[in-house]
Amino acid sequence: MKYNRFFLTMLMGLAWLSVRAQCGFLAGKVTEITGNVPLAATISAKTDQGKVRLGKTDSLGVFNVEMPCNVSVITVEALKHQTLHIPLNVDSKLEGTYFVTFALMPLGKQTSDEPYAQSEQTHYELKDTTKAQTSIIRRFEVKDALSNQALPAEICLYYTQKQKKDCLNLLVSKPSAEVVFTEKDIVAMEVKSAGYQAYNGNLILDKTDQEPRTYIIKLNRLHSILSVNIINAAAGIHTQLFDETRAAIPLNRINDGHYYAEVAPGKSYSLGMSGNDNKEFSSVVSSLREGLTLKSLRIPEKTAAVPTMEKAVPKGITATGKTLYFPRSDYKLPTQSRTYLDSVAMYILENKDKGLRITGHTDNVGNPSLNLTLSEYRVRVITRYLVNKGVPESVIAATGMGSKHPVVPNDTEENRRKNRRVEVQIIDLQAKSN
Repeated sequence: MKYNRFFLTMLMGLAWLSVRAQCGFLAGKVTEITGNVPLAATISAKTDQGKVRLGKTDSLGVFNVEMPCNVSVITVEALKHQTLHIPLNVDSKLEGTYFVTFALMPLGKQTSDEPYAQSEQTHYELKDTTKAQTSIIRRFEVKDALSNQALPAEICLYYTQKQKKDCLNLLVSKPSAEVVFTEKDIVAMEVKSAGYQAYNGNLILDKTDQEPRTYIIKLNRLHSILSVNIINAAAGIHTQLFDETRAAIPLNRINDGHYYAEVAPGKSYSLGMSGNDNKEFSSVVSSLREGLTLKSLRIPEKTAAVPTMEKAVPKGITATGKTLYFPRSDYKLPTQSRTYLDSVAMYILENKDKGLRITGHTDNVGNPSLNLTLSEYRVRVITRYLVNKGVPESVIAATGMGSKHPVVPNDTEENRRKNRRVEVQIIDLQAKSN
């Protein structure tokens, strides 16, 4: 019986690891539809093993979550707001961090004589539902939640009393429709418009006045977003996005290597990049699908760099261990560390009997469990950089230690800075296996 439990626990652990296999990070912000109000939201992912909770936003609506490798849909949920389900598409190998913003629609509270979201429904009983003849005249309009522009739409009404379904269509040329309700009722409704999230609501009709009213139902656009991660972006790079007609598409810039843009599904786009050396490079993103598309790319190295490096770095290069320091709560690879890591990569490639031990540490500020995760992220960033330079992952022993091993007391900000570090040690491969 003990063995059965052991193997069951082991299988569950392997299944969890397969779900949590990490393929980059998703970062950004969640706001209300206007973009002005940050939201406390939960970020989840649909995987082969079901729904996985990735994390949540902070008080400013900002999130930074680790992505499993087999995600098909990202789900964003916030209290009193319409849940967003956005398909995830991958244009290239996932690595690094991808930035995006999500905007959610607020949900109307249950009320009388006004449409509200079905998710807000509580117990309600109509009073005086006699079959007395009445005439409740209501108009329906559907609009874009942000621009307030009238939309063509299909509205289907499901009558509780009659057990009947009626559908009506709104056109660009006829953006409103009038419905005459002949009795008190609780009516369910479904509203659809191409390119928008469907609306599922209820309507409590418990008034018998003959004065017409207009219901305006607002829909949130289905956003298709391209998020780009330029892995080897250099400072001062200039990046533009063009559609098939070579028209420039607005591109939101996070930093030199990270961008995102609103795009149209089914179309192809090209990214144009140029640096301080005025050398240009372009990359095509073909037939984007609806949802969030993640794309990583590398700018080809300058052809003149190869002979220069061979001349400057002859065989017999040496390298030593070093401590790399990180800003507080950050795991992005410091730019000044890349030259050192380049030399380490070349040394390991030249010395097949050498390996690396990479150990990450943090200060003691904050939750110890989160500090442990942060130290692991810092180690992964350095490991990936070296692997991308050709170092076999098998010769790297990487560990995150959190705040357990400070080099100095965490009693001043200067000392805490010294503890936010990753130690890179060059070791004999035999030592690595011990």
